[in-house]
Amino acid sequence: MDTQILRNRPAYTLDRETAPAMWLVGTLWLIQATGIQTNNRSAFLEQLMPRGLGPPTHRHPLAIEGFYVVEGVVSFHVDGRKVRAEAGTLIHLPRMVPHTFTVESEETRVINFYAPAGSEIHVISLARPAEERRRPTMEEGPPPKNLETNEILSRLYGSVAVTALPFEVQPTEELLVTKPDVWRAGTIKVARAEAGPAFDAFGLHWRLLAGGADTENNYDLFEVAAGDGAGMPPRILGADEAIYVLEGAVTVESDGQLIGGGIGSLTYVPAGSVVSWQASAEARLLIFHFPGGFDRALAGGRGQDALVVAWLESMGTRFLPNMPLTPAALDGSD
Repeated sequence: MDTQILRNRPAYTLDRETAPAMWLVGTLWLIQATGIQTNNRSAFLEQLMPRGLGPPTHRHPLAIEGFYVVEGVVSFHVDGRKVRAEAGTLIHLPRMVPHTFTVESEETRVINFYAPAGSEIHVISLARPAEERRRPTMEEGPPPKNLETNEILSRLYGSVAVTALPFEVQPTEELLVTKPDVWRAGTIKVARAEAGPAFDAFGLHWRLLAGGADTENNYDLFEVAAGDGAGMPPRILGADEAIYVLEGAVTVESDGQLIGGGIGSLTYVPAGSVVSWQASAEARLLIFHFPGGFDRALAGGRGQDALVVAWLESMGTRFLPNMPLTPAALDGSD
């Protein structure tokens, strides 16, 4: 078994103190995952934004986009609808759906993610390194001054303006209006964990926010409650996995290395990695899989360990009972 081919990208953790930090449009951007780290499968950006901020209407022809509101309130204008998203709300946007948003609370923190990656390069290309890990003023982190360059970068990295250029600040009511499109690639999904299907497996309580059927199989997303010491056993992943810590902390062992973190940390583990994880305190986590499909294990509301194991193994995951998490053990030389 050639484990080097499987583990061609290392697992890693970035948190609010270690993720690359950038300033743009009065926003603190934390770059938690780029296409370079995820083999272009996904990208993650954490944004800390002030009241009133929001881009004019735009859409993404090349990628799906997701927002999870960690703190605060955001009003989304999506395909002719207005959705008020409080903390704990997921908004899934298919390709080509026109959308925008306005920050309603004094300050809002969101996780913004894309599949596939690419759109994060637009932000990185326009932003400047943050001088401090705080939200900047508009003068410290201004919007792009060269609108022609912004438009070129926008189109190059997957955003198409509907009414005006992305990243223009303080949009008017006219710019916020969206109209339903005739053509779309999928269905808009708005979800809160307490309303989603729930199941228990491996001593964890799982709630489905979005499944493969909701996301054109780009990803699935669960909110997971873990007691101190609870977690997932050793396995070789059949899909990329990302763990974002909402409360508590998690310790992840991947290919013999200990990673993981506390609130605001994102741990990204690529397919082929040997991994287990354990909550090191009472924890509430978001767990993403790229591509999606794990939600099918919930058919009929069944969540017993054996059913989850069977489904994960059908997706290419291999469980490794009583096996140390080292590359040597995988190679058979341990």
